[in-house]
Amino acid sequence: MDRVPTLADVAQTAGISQKTASRVLNGEPYVSEKTRNLVQRAITRLGYRPNQMARGLKARKSAAIGMVVPNLSDPFTATAIQAVQQVARSNGYVVIVTSSGGDEESERSEIETLVSRQVDGLIIAPADGRTNTISVGLPRDLPIVTFDQTVRGADFDSVTVNNRRSAQLATEHLIAHGLRRIVAIGARPQLYTCAERIAGYRKAMLRSSLKPCVGLVEHESMLTPDWLAEYVFGTYQTEAIFSQNWVCSMLILRGLHRLGRKIGPELAFLAFDEFDLAETIAPGITVIQQPTELIGTTAAKLLFERVKGEVDSDRRNVVLRTQLLIRASCGCGAKDHFDPVENDLVGAPSFETPIT
Repeated sequence: MDRVPTLADVAQTAGISQKTASRVLNGEPYVSEKTRNLVQRAITRLGYRPNQMARGLKARKSAAIGMVVPNLSDPFTATAIQAVQQVARSNGYVVIVTSSGGDEESERSEIETLVSRQVDGLIIAPADGRTNTISVGLPRDLPIVTFDQTVRGADFDSVTVNNRRSAQLATEHLIAHGLRRIVAIGARPQLYTCAERIAGYRKAMLRSSLKPCVGLVEHESMLTPDWLAEYVFGTYQTEAIFSQNWVCSMLILRGLHRLGRKIGPELAFLAFDEFDLAETIAPGITVIQQPTELIGTTAAKLLFERVKGEVDSDRRNVVLRTQLLIRASCGCGAKDHFDPVENDLVGAPSFETPIT
């Protein structure tokens, strides 16, 4: 056959009606095993491939879900995307991934584009969760799951880690080394993750009767060597730095290098988020590691439970645990660099009450 085979060709080859062939392809009940075998043999013989998009439009389903994230180059995001794709593939779906660039207007535009393509659900790492701009104007029955950030006032499912408790215990670990002048450095303070982590840091410092010192910038790009020289070392005899995310860590480490400041006995360093080379550079960087793959997998499973109508409950908030990977940069001995100790910071995954 010189042309692409159609459903009509399958039906003719199998010796049945096109309607019956369609029922077989759609997995409908009350079709005999003999008829199913005839259709399968015809499909194999002709090399027929069902038009998933056409079938989706007819059934008002696209066999696709949409995913909107702030930064495609972020290792955290990349790992989460891969995990979502694996779950989607096992459910016969594809994932359409777009980036908001961390901008609410761009996020809204990307969401509208995905919905216009009739995706069956959305997984979103919100650009800003202070107000619910995500679901405005969207179909009420469209399943939505957020991860990393929560969205205030929203009623869709979410997956996060216990940012506050993790940051608190990490700060207490630094304090246990006798460090007192610990500076927490972060960006985009309006974000849920940043606010929660700084709150945990403050709690640990105040519990130890220490003065919190927080350096927050509107965007990570502002963390230049000059900024570090002025705000971190200029007026404060910093003994330790607690970086609040992966991008901050990269820029801080680069700035320290250019300033000739070395991590070691005179300056401890701890980072929220694992990153490439963290365990191989000297000294190895102690980090709070998020279960990134599990975050993506959990978000996807929550979404498909909604897509398939398997649950009809109120909002579900899944909070996952982190791990403190102890290396040498926090003040622990060199042997810890070569044989990291993994400490659970937060209890087993749990469901929390809705955030309002």
